[in-house]
Amino acid sequence: MNFDRREDARMRLWLWVAFFLVSNALGIEVFKAAMTLPWDEALLPGLLTVPLVGFSALGAARIASAWQQSEE
Repeated sequence: MNFDRREDARMRLWLWVAFFLVSNALGIEVFKAAMTLPWDEALLPGLLTVPLVGFSALGAARIASAWQQSEE
């Protein structure tokens, strides 16, 4: 039973890592678009940058939490 908990924690950690990487990659691309496009075309990417940065921060916090739980 203890083995299943460690396996679940490890899987949860890797899922949060994947979520963080995808959010970060999307955030970088959207931010680049917001900075390089003309003002009228950059409005939507500029607005999408804020939630993607938030998702990246959430992913980083959850990774730290899952990592701490897996060490205990």
